[in-house]
Amino acid sequence: MNAVTEIRAAGSRDETFQQFEVTPATPILGAYITDLHLADISEPAAQELRQALWRYGVLFLRNQQLTPAQLSSAGRLFGPRLEEHTFGKTLADEGYPEVLVIEQMQSDRAKTTTDIWHHDVTARHHPNLVSVLQASEVPFGADTMWASAAAAFEWLPQALQVLYLSLDVEHDTTYMALRHDFAPADKLAELVALGETAVHPAVIRHPFNHRLCLFVGNGYTKRVHGYSAEQGEHLIKLAIEQAKIPEIQVRLQWQPGDIAIWDNLGTLHYGVTGDLRNQRRLLHRVAAWSPEIRPSLDREAAIAAVTAA
Repeated sequence: MNAVTEIRAAGSRDETFQQFEVTPATPILGAYITDLHLADISEPAAQELRQALWRYGVLFLRNQQLTPAQLSSAGRLFGPRLEEHTFGKTLADEGYPEVLVIEQMQSDRAKTTTDIWHHDVTARHHPNLVSVLQASEVPFGADTMWASAAAAFEWLPQALQVLYLSLDVEHDTTYMALRHDFAPADKLAELVALGETAVHPAVIRHPFNHRLCLFVGNGYTKRVHGYSAEQGEHLIKLAIEQAKIPEIQVRLQWQPGDIAIWDNLGTLHYGVTGDLRNQRRLLHRVAAWSPEIRPSLDREAAIAAVTAA
């Protein structure tokens, strides 16, 4: 599926899907799903939902109002295991350690890592494949945005495509926490002890839709192998700038009970802080991953395909 050449008409239903209605949100990224409730989903509908996700990158479902157990079940539709977050607050005390609590008040503004373009937990050898996020309380303006990692790569000039196809990038959780002043001081020793660090290609071949995706974000990305710090920082910044192109983005204005499901390998996301004043931003997330899937690339084949185009 080519993000540049594919045409999606505004407001038109995608007739590919029979179990529910799919309406594209933008010409390149995102779709709204209607006539489906995740708490009561059949296997044929689940199969189509996965197909829709690999096609559109992020899916929006209104008025779901899932319980923590139902949210966890929705996450398991996309992978054999659910993430238990390294340092974030969860519902572990209620029996759901896989449900991450994303809570932000105005006073937390300096310590959030949501308001940067990023993929989640890329310092792991097996990052999350899919995230399922439900809104409980979201003030007006505190939206979430996504950008297509495939379009980010496709919109690069060919010479830069070849360059990024040759790069390996180191990702590090402790580096992320220190750089963004995010983790509580009493958690830093735990993070260091975990030693969460991984090296991934700067461009990966998506395991399900097989598109080339620029896999560099402004979160866990630490350095580019084989380059000086100064050179690597320029390369990282240039890659992150690709996510900021408005034409490859989609934005959701949350309502309580809404669900967003996104492809963590094929998209980056950005939590818009908004003007919280004395309001609370509260969402809950589960994320599926697989010990069998890690970011990868056949470099020789990818470079050959790009240069032949």
